[in-house]
Amino acid sequence: MNVRNKILITLFALGTIFWGCDSLIFDDLADCPQGVYVKFYSMTPCETDSTFIGDVASLTVFAFDENDKLVASVTQQNPTLSRDFEVLMPVQNGNFSFVGWAGVNDQFTLGTFTNGTTTKKDVMLTLKSASGVAANLNGTRVWQGESPVVFLPDPADYASFYEYTAVNLQEVTNRVELIVEFDKTTMKDYDLEAIHAEVSSGNGTMRIDGTMPLNQDALVYPSSNSTFNDNVATWHYNLLDLKTGQDNKLHVYYTGNDEEGETVFNGDLMQANLDCDNDFTVKVVIKDYCVECWTHFSCSIYVNNWLVHSYSTELGL
Repeated sequence: MNVRNKILITLFALGTIFWGCDSLIFDDLADCPQGVYVKFYSMTPCETDSTFIGDVASLTVFAFDENDKLVASVTQQNPTLSRDFEVLMPVQNGNFSFVGWAGVNDQFTLGTFTNGTTTKKDVMLTLKSASGVAANLNGTRVWQGESPVVFLPDPADYASFYEYTAVNLQEVTNRVELIVEFDKTTMKDYDLEAIHAEVSSGNGTMRIDGTMPLNQDALVYPSSNSTFNDNVATWHYNLLDLKTGQDNKLHVYYTGNDEEGETVFNGDLMQANLDCDNDFTVKVVIKDYCVECWTHFSCSIYVNNWLVHSYSTELGL
């Protein structure tokens, strides 16, 4: 290497030391880059170890300052949320929290997000619908979560600085298998395909922080498939989060004797631990209380094999 090249390399190295963002001389460092690397995992309160979601339709990460104002957002399509996956959020100088949403697809309408204006209480998404019927979420799974607060120092004093954090993504979609069974030992003749079910909820809009506005119009969720076999009718539903106060309803009715239908059950859809489970089997068992008169019936409701409701009714089958 000639003398001229040695001199140029030496000058470049000195420039990096004295004028770079890692300089020990604090001069003009305010624009030095900083950021937070965000990782993603999933663990419910009932689990003792974390899992990793894998492939998702999309990932959106929001960065909020200490006043819960949006300062940055990053969206990726079709990422794989593995143990090693991370997103660099371009923030600096302050306290920040990060909200992640994974799996949002074209079944939803997204809110509008503006730096300096959007807060965690603004709308993240609204489930698409038509004439009060929700879009079919069959095969759709969505997760949401928030990180702890992360502090980044002033770059004018500390130059480049990077931190690390993680978001625990909790699933905000549910799958429900609804089973209605006529008790063969007590029931007289009946038309199995005259039993109908309707699942509805006012849960079609979710905020960035995962909460839902109250008093939303209830949406009827379509069944992804249904079967009628011997004395058992089965439906499968995919829904958004079934939060308390969102008017989550299950209506089971029979039209074998009356075109308008006779109610078998009309009440709260879920009575289970929604923090730990996202897959539910709801079973409604109908039997005759009065075998000779065929008018008094009992209805028992099980959620994941636990009896959560039992009552008697009159049903003119």
